[in-house]
Amino acid sequence: MIDAPYDPDGESTYECLECGELVSATVNPGRCPDCQVTYRNRSMPIE
Repeated sequence: MIDAPYDPDGESTYECLECGELVSATVNPGRCPDCQVTYRNRSMPIE
């Protein structure tokens, strides 16, 4: 298994776990405007 590259100053993809909306941003965008669920950084494992 290979780890994904991580650049703390770069853009990351965030995902709403309720509706699946994806957002690219340099910081966590907060909550999904449709579901009000907090976005999760897709590069971080769920475990």
